[in-house]
Amino acid sequence: MKDRPKPSRATVLHNLIEEILARNDGQIPTNIEGTDTYFNNIEDLANALLLRWHTRLVASLERSLVDDPEDRREAVIEAWRHATRIYSGVRRVIDEMAEDPPTDVVAHAVLATARNDWAAMAIAAGLASGIDELGARVGQRLELEARRRNLTEPSTANKPLARSLLGTLMAHLVGRVLPKGSTDSARPPGSSGATASPQDSGSVRHTTPN
Repeated sequence: MKDRPKPSRATVLHNLIEEILARNDGQIPTNIEGTDTYFNNIEDLANALLLRWHTRLVASLERSLVDDPEDRREAVIEAWRHATRIYSGVRRVIDEMAEDPPTDVVAHAVLATARNDWAAMAIAAGLASGIDELGARVGQRLELEARRRNLTEPSTANKPLARSLLGTLMAHLVGRVLPKGSTDSARPPGSSGATASPQDSGSVRHTTPN
């Protein structure tokens, strides 16, 4: 009998994400074969999940702009919501890591990823031209609006996102992501903060845009 072929890192990550999506409980499964072999630590695994989320978000943004919508801001907001429906389990894991990061490295990766998400959203909406602080603040407001809609328009797909967002998580993140004194301008009326999420390349190492 031939030995069963060993899984690759990509296969292990795929299996892990499938389990995350099936469980949808905000926790990273510990029973996936090969996880300890192919991922050095929680930081390595978190980076891989963050990158997959960011890739999914960018794909949704590109899809939303295919027909050259008249209201690109609206298209971007709905694209974020679409990504959360497709990847609700992964998004919930990221929200849990943002609210209670297991390490400082993970906290930094989540926040850096959030800034990349926000910049991508702002650029897609035609409201920014590059990855900078202004673009991040604009994109943050778009995400906050998308999260607000998920809370006020509940559905089975949106339910995993409804627990934390416009409360503890936003207050926790806005103080860490945006410079002191800029938070008021970044908040839409009635909200209290921000949220987090990945990256811009095939590498799982995260860097914060200047």
